[in-house]
Amino acid sequence: MSVTDTGYGQGPLPEVTLADLDEDPEIVRLRQESLSARIRMSIVDMRKATRLLLDDNPSEQRLLFFVLLSDIIFFLNFGVKFVVAPPEDVNSGMPANFAEMIGGIIVICFLLRTATLYLFSGIVALFSRLLGGRGSWRDTRAGIFWASLVAAPVGVVGALIVVGLGYLEPHIPLAGSQLVQMPAQLIGVVAFVYFVSAAVAEAQQFKRTSPLFITFSVLSVALLIGGLLVVDMARSALA
Repeated sequence: MSVTDTGYGQGPLPEVTLADLDEDPEIVRLRQESLSARIRMSIVDMRKATRLLLDDNPSEQRLLFFVLLSDIIFFLNFGVKFVVAPPEDVNSGMPANFAEMIGGIIVICFLLRTATLYLFSGIVALFSRLLGGRGSWRDTRAGIFWASLVAAPVGVVGALIVVGLGYLEPHIPLAGSQLVQMPAQLIGVVAFVYFVSAAVAEAQQFKRTSPLFITFSVLSVALLIGGLLVVDMARSALA
């Protein structure tokens, strides 16, 4: 449908389509927001941000960009200790094979983490469909990749808090205890679980986020305990 010359000498009017009439001005504004603005919106309402992303139908290249950017931010979690940590902590904690260790961390962050997110999104999509979800693997992948980017800066904030507690330890010995530092160390994991739960719930069109959040939280605790046991076993074998 279009509106043309009215016959009153005013000339042709701008063409108006049904798509223009149906488009919500708020949605148009949100689609024009910058990446940082979308991240801020996601922190407030992750489900709304995920729906907006899915409606944009992002390309696979754009989704991969989200993952790689989150990998870079995730890598900063390890770099914070050696950049802003107290000098005595850096000197005492610097391993002899530091260069090789950094190379291994880069491989873990950029290759293994990316591959794990692809595999994780496929598994989540499969089980979600079995439980009544209506989203595709691509929808689930888009939501999880975006959630990983939104949650990544929270992990850096947690690392900075741990470093700040390290500076306070000489004056406040309690600041160096694991009991005090543990919440800051886990804040990134909690944020990841929360944002992923909301993103998957929206991608799969589940009404509630809480069941997914509880499920992912239990799995995260199990993986954390399992990882600690593996590390202890490895240390015992090397001792």
